[in-house]
Amino acid sequence: MSQQHLSPEQQPSSQRQIPSIEAIGPVVDEVIDIARRELDAPRSVEIETWEDREFEIRVNHWYPAGSENRYGYDAVIHYHSDRETIRGVLFEEDTEADEREALLKMDWGHISDPVPEKNGE
Repeated sequence: MSQQHLSPEQQPSSQRQIPSIEAIGPVVDEVIDIARRELDAPRSVEIETWEDREFEIRVNHWYPAGSENRYGYDAVIHYHSDRETIRGVLFEEDTEADEREALLKMDWGHISDPVPEKNGE
């Protein structure tokens, strides 16, 4: 009998290729710690994982446009496992023209990808 192919959501967690929170947790903690030191509160945290075992962490704080200013600012601390670098970026957003420009970029450090055996490797 042939084995039925299951979507990633239906597979037992031991068979999924999405990185576990246990594996990426220390990187998440480090990125959040940097963001707590560098960004104003409130902050939002987004974690994305993919079936190829890559993952991304973004922590940001939005500074809204004022009543006499159409520009808002988005400060982001970001890590993507393929680059292995924690990077900070300050974006200026024109809320009327819906345009976004990176004003400042700085690297906060390097963390090796903790997830072994990427697909295709």
